[in-house]
Amino acid sequence: MSDLDAALDRLMAHQGVQHVLVLGRDGLLIQHAGPAGLDAETVSAMVPGLASAAAGLGSAAGMGAGSLIAARMEQGVAVVSVLSAEILLAVLLGPGVGFAPLLRELTERHAELAALV
Repeated sequence: MSDLDAALDRLMAHQGVQHVLVLGRDGLLIQHAGPAGLDAETVSAMVPGLASAAAGLGSAAGMGAGSLIAARMEQGVAVVSVLSAEILLAVLLGPGVGFAPLLRELTERHAELAALV
């Protein structure tokens, strides 16, 4: 098992996490952890738009670029971490799950995760 696989497995162990995706800023899927059934390539293609919107909002508000974005939807939560200028990490959680521990881990382990890709 690679170090990246181990890191994704650790993220998958958080309560409610259903999928973890590593992708390029261009939306191309690099790696997916989680059960079959998700159209991971289509989801990956959507994630850069969320990251770009957060960067635009941060710029307009004078707060700088977004580095950790959470979007609550009807059936769950999507969390996007900007690992580098080229790499994004997306975590999809099921509905009704607290995700503060996941946000804390993504913040604390940002440099480590970025170095794995």
